[in-house]
Amino acid sequence: MDHQYDIAIIGSGISGAMLASILAKNQLRVILIDAGTHPRFAVGESMVPESAVLLEMLALRYGIPELAYPGNIANINKHIGTSAAGVKLAFAFAWNGRGQEQDPSQVVSTPVLAPEAHLFRQDVDAYYVALAARLGASVRQMAPIREMEFFDDGAVLHVGEGEQIKVRYVVDAAGYRSPLAALLGLRDGARPMQANTRSIFTHMVGVKTYEDVVATPPISGTPTHLGQSTLHHMFDCGWLWIIPFDNHPFSTNPLCSVGLQFDIGKHGPATSDPEGEFQRFIAQYPSIARHFEGAARVREWTVAPRLNYTSRATTGDRYCLLGHAVGFVDPLFSRGLVNTFESITRLVPVLLRAATEDRWQREDFLSLERYSLDVVRINDRLVANSYTAFTSFPLWNAWFRIWLSGSYIGVLRLRKLLSEYKATCDGDALDRSFEQASFSGHLSIESPHFEAMFDAACTAMESFAAGTLGRDETIKTLHQLYADNRAHLPLDFSDFSNRYLSRPTQEFAKSLLDWANHAPAGLAQKLQRGTQVAPVEFLDAYRWGDRLGLAAMADGARACGGATSVITSMPAPTEANVVGPDARSTHGNRAAS
Repeated sequence: MDHQYDIAIIGSGISGAMLASILAKNQLRVILIDAGTHPRFAVGESMVPESAVLLEMLALRYGIPELAYPGNIANINKHIGTSAAGVKLAFAFAWNGRGQEQDPSQVVSTPVLAPEAHLFRQDVDAYYVALAARLGASVRQMAPIREMEFFDDGAVLHVGEGEQIKVRYVVDAAGYRSPLAALLGLRDGARPMQANTRSIFTHMVGVKTYEDVVATPPISGTPTHLGQSTLHHMFDCGWLWIIPFDNHPFSTNPLCSVGLQFDIGKHGPATSDPEGEFQRFIAQYPSIARHFEGAARVREWTVAPRLNYTSRATTGDRYCLLGHAVGFVDPLFSRGLVNTFESITRLVPVLLRAATEDRWQREDFLSLERYSLDVVRINDRLVANSYTAFTSFPLWNAWFRIWLSGSYIGVLRLRKLLSEYKATCDGDALDRSFEQASFSGHLSIESPHFEAMFDAACTAMESFAAGTLGRDETIKTLHQLYADNRAHLPLDFSDFSNRYLSRPTQEFAKSLLDWANHAPAGLAQKLQRGTQVAPVEFLDAYRWGDRLGLAAMADGARACGGATSVITSMPAPTEANVVGPDARSTHGNRAAS
């Protein structure tokens, strides 16, 4: 076959465009094909620490500094645009009872050490498509694939009105609507999933912050403003996200991402009236409703009748699925971008080797398949049990620490890998580290003690859901797991009075590093990175309020027993509220205090 391209990538979202950029930089003939065009609406907006580390790794290894930009909001503002991201200083979860005011003492949060981003995907994805083209990839938009044929020596894609594109290999990064998954029936006979959720989501203007409508930091006890977090409002068998893009002094984007998720078994299937469903929902939760007083929708609701899907296989001779083409669970813990970026990290070396050897057999890609399917399986169990934990705040306060403790260990492992690569530039060693991970696709990556704890915690939650274990006994079981594994965890997760488990301070960062350097049971050699602590004041100009003052206030509030009261209004912002060099900016002032 006379190949026009080495690799065709279907889908020009962030995963397909980044992969195309890397392959083109490495002199492969790449075509990036999409049935739609950019810019366009997309969700998957919340970065997490793991995703930033993986992008820095890709940027360094393949000599493309632009790949690391989403991990640094200042670089996003400078290179992609001031409308391209909101700031994210924490993951925050607020529990709500139907018909009740939200109680600030029923909030948990984990502030991040370095400011992360809420990606306005319309801008970000378009930037990476342009990057792929600049590095040499051919880009075809508005080019729907009509048919695909696979042969021993390549594949033929029938695109648009009669055009044929001949390639050596096909990567499908088109997400839920994967043409390859549909053509080959790859989702038929897949493993049954535990989670069963649906979603409606949109972008709005005028959405108020938590500090506007519920409580300021002195009341809630938080060391970071929740208006600068990825905020999750939880309720029985569901949750709502509020992800602002206008929450820092340099933003020129007035929008806020809003999404409402329901367990289908509890709340029923999707309706034909998402706006009506949203309004009926917020009418039952007064604190949530106040976020949306005066807010306006700027696009139609997107309705996902079922979020959860997976595949029975992800690769074959001459093709593979990437990222959300493999499967998806629920965006509760923002794991989607992490898994996508790690999939790219794992896939690129295999593709480059295949191109060199002109060998494209399924067995060479099976490691990626195992990782991809394990990611969906683990996230499925994590999310399904999280929906069970939504039934009450005490149960959630006990359960969410399972996710967080594993995430801390996983981040420390990735940072160790990045540190080693910076020191050696040994790409083969980096590949082996991913290939030989003890728990590929799991939260901790390398900790047998955490993974055993994760399994025991999930079993307890599943027993509670089945009615064979009471709520109090479930909470006690989780508490005992944290206590028994204290030496194997970076923090004392058994202290349930500590609702804000981290602090954006040098002292807290040092405590994590000290634990990593001395972790027991042989884990230290996979985590330790010396004694140098990165500065936590990174981009303080983006924060509302004084970082150290808020942290000290949170410590004081915890010592006094935490939040006890609710406020329903706040004074109007003043110029003194503004953080950053431009005191005239009006973006993101509402919650400053």
